[in-house]
Amino acid sequence: MATNLPRWRASQADQSVIQWLLDADPAMRWQVMQDLIGAPAEQVAAERARVATEGWGARLLAMQGADGTWGGEAFNQGWDSTMHVLTLLREMGLDPASDEARRAIGLVRERVRWRGWDWDGA
Repeated sequence: MATNLPRWRASQADQSVIQWLLDADPAMRWQVMQDLIGAPAEQVAAERARVATEGWGARLLAMQGADGTWGGEAFNQGWDSTMHVLTLLREMGLDPASDEARRAIGLVRERVRWRGWDWDGA
């Protein structure tokens, strides 16, 4: 894939790093396509859509419990709670309009209890 880098020419080393990143997970690949090589928006969107069905994003979505949580907790001080996984999925670029994201968020909305917070009264 050719690069489209403004104002500077990518060196051979830069090209190999970009290729290495493009060979990675969709959660990284769409960002490389958008930010480093200036791929057309429709190509970036198509790659980003894969986050829900392939790689790290799909694996995280598959780990959601029937109770709507990840790690059995809404929030904790570690990195294995629902709040942390939702943040990570967002940072990975999970499309919030995807069926997978809507299903996951629906389970969170219906089943997860955030101790001490009254969402209905806000």
